[in-house]
Amino acid sequence: MNTFNRFIVTTLLVLFTSQVFAVRPTVIDVKRIGNKTILATIDQPVELVSRKEAHVELYSGTTYYLGAHNLTITSPAELVNPVNNYSQQIKITLGGDGFKLADASGKTSVILNLDFEYLVNAAAKLINYYSQNLILAINNNLTITSNNTLNANEGSSPTHTLTASDADATFSITEDTSRLFSLSGTNNSTLTFNGTNTDYESATKSYTVKVKASTGDGDDKNTEQTITVTLNDLNDETPTAITLTGDRTIAENTSTGAELGTLSTTDADANDTF
Repeated sequence: MNTFNRFIVTTLLVLFTSQVFAVRPTVIDVKRIGNKTILATIDQPVELVSRKEAHVELYSGTTYYLGAHNLTITSPAELVNPVNNYSQQIKITLGGDGFKLADASGKTSVILNLDFEYLVNAAAKLINYYSQNLILAINNNLTITSNNTLNANEGSSPTHTLTASDADATFSITEDTSRLFSLSGTNNSTLTFNGTNTDYESATKSYTVKVKASTGDGDDKNTEQTITVTLNDLNDETPTAITLTGDRTIAENTSTGAELGTLSTTDADANDTF
């Protein structure tokens, strides 16, 4: 190989090496965007490798909210709004309960260890390592703002208006074991409890239904609430079995107001007096 050819090869190698390493992407932001989702932002467009996955570890001190110590959880990753298979944002979806355990801990943030593979270009596959505090609280989650505890007179069929933090939310019933609940009205926001045949004196004194509010796809756009309806006891039972106990003999010249005995009766209505 002559000097000129060696110069060309050397120049190409330098150029190739500079393309691989001079443009190494950097993760500039990672945030939680839902109950099970994390959004990573890169300083330049990247392409995920074929496995399209990330390894996630959430912990605070010695408490691990995903997996256990030194154990990372593999989670699916996807590009957000990719152009020609490249994007500057990657969404990672956690499995299982997601952030549920961390949220229940009452902490405002946990440590996030995150790594995933991506391509700088066709020849450069890199692994990114990222570790920092991840804020748990998110303010854009959809919530149901109406009450989840109601009272209803036995034998009645009241209605309840469902409301959410987003006025455009649509409601649906996801669990109704008693089959006494139904939805109607705009966005199914009117919940009706068909309690016509309910009786406080029966074994069942409360009923539950689980409703869901939704504004679209994504953890932050869907939420559920369990509503409990408790029956009020009405004075709707007739007293029975009236009895008189005591000395029912009236002596001659007994004064007015003298006690002769005690009347009692049976009434299924609780706390009634006679």
